Amino acid sequence: MHYDLIVLGGGPGGYTAAFEAAANKLKVCLVEKRELGGTCLNRGCIPTKTLIHTADLVRELRDGGSFCVSGEHVQADLGALKARKENVVATLRDGLAAQVRAGKIDFVHGRGIVLDAHTVEVNGDKIEAEDIIVATGSVPAVPPIPGRDLPGVCTSDRILDELPAFDSLVIIGGGVIGVEIAGIYEAFGTKVCLIEALDNLLPALDGELGRSLALLYKKRGIDVRCKALVKEIVPSKSGLSVTVEEKGGIQQFAAEAVLIATGRKASTDVFACDPPAMERGRILTDEAGRTDIPHIYAVGDIAAGLPQLAHTAEAMGVNAVCAILGKPMKRNLNQIPSGVYTAPEIASVGMTEKEAAAKGIACVTGKANTLSNARSLIAGGERGFIKVTAEKETGRLVGAVMMCERATDLIQELAAAIAAGMSVSDLLLVVHGHPTFSEAVVPALEALQKKLTL
Repeated sequence: MHYDLIVLGGGPGGYTAAFEAAANKLKVCLVEKRELGGTCLNRGCIPTKTLIHTADLVRELRDGGSFCVSGEHVQADLGALKARKENVVATLRDGLAAQVRAGKIDFVHGRGIVLDAHTVEVNGDKIEAEDIIVATGSVPAVPPIPGRDLPGVCTSDRILDELPAFDSLVIIGGGVIGVEIAGIYEAFGTKVCLIEALDNLLPALDGELGRSLALLYKKRGIDVRCKALVKEIVPSKSGLSVTVEEKGGIQQFAAEAVLIATGRKASTDVFACDPPAMERGRILTDEAGRTDIPHIYAVGDIAAGLPQLAHTAEAMGVNAVCAILGKPMKRNLNQIPSGVYTAPEIASVGMTEKEAAAKGIACVTGKANTLSNARSLIAGGERGFIKVTAEKETGRLVGAVMMCERATDLIQELAAAIAAGMSVSDLLLVVHGHPTFSEAVVPALEALQKKLTL
């Protein structure tokens, strides 16, 4: 059968592209080798945030004295929580399947292989189309650590699928996946050791975020080790032992299990023909997802140069379909917010002052802590801050980072303002409600405005 478009991969980038194409009357075939919804829905964002919601609730109830609630013996029922997680995932997956049917999209379950710019093979059958969008996502990256194959060593896929109970857990990798799962298991009573090779947790973000999170995690009893290089994993009496080189010496960290959370690698092994040009294992594309092979597009985690986030993939999927249709792109990929669902949450968008300086843009930053925000105080918020960065000459907003209650929601205001080219003065014209979490951004903006007028 001949289609207008074949979409390879049923995750956020793939299904969003399929829905956009179907809405524009294209005949679409969506191919997925596993479950509809991809990693984000089945083994990533949604399971993680479901667990985090319960972990936050457990933590709040255990600390309930400050809220005049007695809850010292609160604990999570991991069996029931696993069932709840699976119900949330199944509900959302069923909703996607209904949208596929409503859009009259042909869904093929199987591993798709690109034979050429117009042909995909699935389950031994060849399917042809005018254009192909490859949205095959990513898988956990496991570095060549000796002992990585031992029983008890796992990736986030297993943790989020099975939700096993551990008395103790060593997590290798202090990026987003590592710090989120550390927070989950700490709340459930597990003794957690978190190991990061670089200087700070969350090394891809503003350094103050990682340093502040490390202090908070240590206060909660998580053993945080930065600048620590894992040498090997070996069996021990307690289960496993991780050998780490730290400060010029060797240390051992024993635990029942080890989680390797050292990032994700793109799933690009879907080409039987010569693949598109790549950079560091990810496919090079333009802003519309075009590769160097006409009629083949790449979106989401497999595309180079953009953050591996579900909403990035969705935006790229929409833009790729716009390019196929010869229409202007609908999504601005220059300002993509990112969030880390720790407690408190962490979020960022745009450039930091240091990143702007590297591009020759003179900027200044305004910062305010969030402990004076009424809603944060009522919610029992711990240490938190908001930093906003603007171009020194014009006052145009270029970036923001925050670590505070509801940060992943609050960042959207700054993302919209930056995308719209607003200045600090423009955003301060907006009246923020009181008492709200959102008004916490105002003191940071005012601190920034003072610097701009000096």
